Amino acid sequence: MKKTNLKTEPCIRQNSELDILLARQAILTRYHSVYGFEVLYRGERFDIGNPSDGMGATGELLNNICTCVVDENLTAGYPIFINIDQQFIESPSFFPSQSDKIVLELLETVPATPEVIQKVKELRKLGFEFALDDFIFEEERMPFLPLVSIVKIDVLACPLEKIRQKLPALKEYPVILLAEKVENAEMFSQCQALGFTLFQGYYLEKPKLVRGVKIPASKQVTLKLLSELTRPDITVEEVSVLIFCDPRLALKIVLLVNSSLFSFVRKVHDVKEAVVMLGIEAVKRWAIILLLVTESESPIEIFRVLLARAKTLELFATSTDLDNQGDYFTLGLFSGLEAVLGTDIEAITRTIPMSEDITRALIRNEGVMGSLLQLIKQLEASEKYADSIMENDFIVLNSTYWQGMIWADELMETIIAP
Repeated sequence: MKKTNLKTEPCIRQNSELDILLARQAILTRYHSVYGFEVLYRGERFDIGNPSDGMGATGELLNNICTCVVDENLTAGYPIFINIDQQFIESPSFFPSQSDKIVLELLETVPATPEVIQKVKELRKLGFEFALDDFIFEEERMPFLPLVSIVKIDVLACPLEKIRQKLPALKEYPVILLAEKVENAEMFSQCQALGFTLFQGYYLEKPKLVRGVKIPASKQVTLKLLSELTRPDITVEEVSVLIFCDPRLALKIVLLVNSSLFSFVRKVHDVKEAVVMLGIEAVKRWAIILLLVTESESPIEIFRVLLARAKTLELFATSTDLDNQGDYFTLGLFSGLEAVLGTDIEAITRTIPMSEDITRALIRNEGVMGSLLQLIKQLEASEKYADSIMENDFIVLNSTYWQGMIWADELMETIIAP
């Protein structure tokens, strides 16, 4: 086994040869469909906390993603949101040549001076769209409101009662309200009631859990199927029978195998044939994915996050030659089971057979798996990396993260089909 250095080795700081690392977080509608993605700089060449580095970070970020926006891979064709500061606004030579599908977020540090207002007006004429970031109803930022399309309100920094009192002042402006830092389903519902139509945050992965409540019958069936499908000794015949027990799951498997994700010469007509064609381990994996998607009452977009996470972990484990590489996909997929099934993770691990390493990582963030899972979550949440990742791992993580995102985007188009 190749030893990972996620915890024990010092970080080797990025130099000019290292790739720029990006982070992507979904912006959702009230119906939990994707509206766009916020993309943030995650390299080491610039310190995003240092105002003097803001323009360099944004410029390098745009330079690395603009061609991908045209290709529609990294953001699946959705608009991207990018933070910009005053220095960047006043240096138009850094702006991308295209304005389509790019929303520029005016950071809270940008003053509404006559010079900045004029620059924003000029850029709007060129087709650029603006959002007002981290707005908490500061009087000095009000002059931006006629110039922006979207107002992002930090619902953690600004109490909901204050938001309720202040929102009427925004009605005269044709802006879309976006609630950011939405941490749970209750907050999501409250923001909906206040009139927000876009949402950003981690509420999808932090459902309100009620311990001791009996799991509904439908969830018990799902857990039973998951328990059987994850058995290491399950046979081809048993997998086929289990899938046939759920007609929706059987249909999804057949549709998936015949989709553009695979390139079989002939059509696959039944589940048993799919098991033979793909192999038992592959069919088990797809059956688990589709079972969770079909049975979960959670917003469908949570699966985009979990699938991307699972693929990223698997690719990273393969690229760095870790032991038990197949377990890393399972770790990523199961890291959101609390939200998917609406029950406690410890209860889930008692029901579904998992390796000790996966269980320790899910419950206590322990071991190599736990460290890597936390690192991926930091990336997804646009947080600063821990200083304990090696240079080579840093480069590999950058590559696998985006491969995982693209793979999940493509897969979502297939698995959510009727």
